[in-house]
Amino acid sequence: MSEPLAPEGSKFRLPSQPAIVTVTPDMASDWLSYRNHPANRPLSKSVAGKYQADMEKGRWALTPEGLIFDTEGYIISGQHRLKAVANSGREIEFWIFPDEPRDIFDVVDQGYKRTAAHVLRMPHAVSVANGARHLAALADRDRWGMPRFPKVTTPEIVETVRAWPELTWYTTEAHAVYQAASMPIGSHLAVLAQVARAGHIGRIHDWLEGLRTGVSLNAGDPRLVLRERFRQGVQVVGGINRRDLSYALIVKSWNAYVEGKSINLLRWSKNEALPHLITVEEGA
Repeated sequence: MSEPLAPEGSKFRLPSQPAIVTVTPDMASDWLSYRNHPANRPLSKSVAGKYQADMEKGRWALTPEGLIFDTEGYIISGQHRLKAVANSGREIEFWIFPDEPRDIFDVVDQGYKRTAAHVLRMPHAVSVANGARHLAALADRDRWGMPRFPKVTTPEIVETVRAWPELTWYTTEAHAVYQAASMPIGSHLAVLAQVARAGHIGRIHDWLEGLRTGVSLNAGDPRLVLRERFRQGVQVVGGINRRDLSYALIVKSWNAYVEGKSINLLRWSKNEALPHLITVEEGA
């Protein structure tokens, strides 16, 4: 059996003290080959793939969360980021922390994971981030749902919020609708952001008021049907994803609302294409 690879075989030396280093794909591949400690946790392809996607799309930034190596030159923290660099073909700057005691391995990455809401630092940040995750997943234009929703990364969410300021315009009202009718805030904000940008912004106030109060809504009013559907509890059947179902029901109700149509039944099946929002040109 051949001897395991050791840091001494690496072609790329570590800095002697903490420093910002531009890590190339060759360096990353080399360090993974020669410096990945056998006691490190198994490499997750999905985690490395998320990091790679962010790097390839320019969403990766230098932060104090660096690559950590022990006193023998083995990786303590950083294998997923290095794998992403190696596969992305991009040169990425990192803080490098060499010569750290191996016993810190048990506590590195065990803290509270930073979420998009922590980064955004704004009112209703959790709800806005959830809405942004919907929009990022919808950008893939999958006709049958949002399969990439759980794979949307924190940098992508932050980037989407910056690209869609409309996500923050109706957070208070969306929360009020949730309190009154249990309508999911994230999917509702994603719909309202698209509506505001598409040109139907003048219809939003009455939409929100109707959903919140239900006052003076006639039978068949799409707002009343949607409100009651969520108030009674949306039942998920037939393998439908609850998130996709909630989004589809909101969009269908909105479309009927702007077209001035009455509806008696509001439903969506997994065999039905995810509905798109009617534009000003298409609707009333």
